[in-house]
Amino acid sequence: MKPKVSIIVPIYNTAKYLPKCLDSIVNQTYHNLEIILVNDGSTDNSSQIIQQYAKKDSRIQIINQKNAGQSAARNSGIQKATGKYISFIDSDDEIAHVFIDHLMKPFLSNSYTSLSVCGLRYRWLKTNTKQDVFLKPLRPKRAHESRAAYILFLLAVDGRMYSSFNKIYKKEYLKNARFNQGLNFAEDTKFVLDYLKNTPDNTTISFILEPLCYYNYGTNTSTLQKTAIKWSNWQKSYQNLKNWVGPKPSLSERFWLFAIHCRWRISYLRAKKRTQL
Repeated sequence: MKPKVSIIVPIYNTAKYLPKCLDSIVNQTYHNLEIILVNDGSTDNSSQIIQQYAKKDSRIQIINQKNAGQSAARNSGIQKATGKYISFIDSDDEIAHVFIDHLMKPFLSNSYTSLSVCGLRYRWLKTNTKQDVFLKPLRPKRAHESRAAYILFLLAVDGRMYSSFNKIYKKEYLKNARFNQGLNFAEDTKFVLDYLKNTPDNTTISFILEPLCYYNYGTNTSTLQKTAIKWSNWQKSYQNLKNWVGPKPSLSERFWLFAIHCRWRISYLRAKKRTQL
């Protein structure tokens, strides 16, 4: 039997989108799943919806808790998870029916894989348009390149590493990696970085060049638009990144840190511009 994968879904007042999300999970071609639905104090009928799905599918487990935020909900799911591998799905998004199957292939064929990452399909609900992104191949780590420099390179040139939900993680490397409940901006990125810090230097990051995760814009459940227009949030995240690298970065690490700073500055300015449209 293939190893168990725990899928953690934080849920807060997403009843409008929840059935499509859950349908995309329960209908995965990879069947050995543990589906952990964390009801984070929803006040709509999300609770009734997940109860209905749990009656039909024995792989579903429900955690009910007082509203504490998405990070706390994900952490509750991690605590509960018994799978050898873990993935996170947001309750207003969806995944392709082969999402788990294709992301698990690197783990099943290469024991040195520590993280599997796929491309995204951005969907704008108001305009009914979509765009597939992060499908270009990325170079592997070079022989004499530090692991930190390689990860900084990935952050600088590409956006697929920033989110937590287009990936599968190996549970044994989670250790103390948890979502920071005190952050409301870039907490996903910090979690991914903390996870990677736990992985051995000889492990690899595998990229699946398919848009298997469907990120829906316009669901009114994200705080990103408000938090991204505060430069102080970007500065705090950048300081967290520098702390992650350590007090004595190499020349290449300093170069990629500077490149990321420039990238984030542009992202901040774009976020500000969007609010003025």
